[in-house]
Parts: sequence; C-alpha cells; structure tokens
Amino acid sequence: MPDKPRSRLDWSKSRVSAAPEPCVICGKPALMRSPDRDVPCHKTCAEQWLGDHDR
Repeated sequence: MPDKPRSRLDWSKSRVSAAPEPCVICGKPALMRSPDRDVPCHKTCAEQWLGDHDR
C-alpha cells in the first residue's frame, strides 16, 4: 500500500519566538509557534503528526 500524501498546513499566520523553545512533538528547539495553539512546534513535525493521526 503506498504512503498517503502528507498534509500541508497553512502557517501564514504563525509567529516566530525570540528564543527557541522545545517543540511539543519532537522536543528539539523550535522558533516557530503553532498558529492554532501558539505552542512551539516545527511545521514539518505538525504535518507529520497530522498525517500519522489522520482518520
């Protein structure tokens, strides 16, 4: 079975932190903050998580 296409998120309304904080998914330093929940998160981590948890 082929891999399903990865989800693409619109982060045009996201913001950048002044200092890196741990990504809520991978734990590595992230400058970006989720536009939905305003938590530190890499866009690629969020897209991968969404693809893995898509119903």
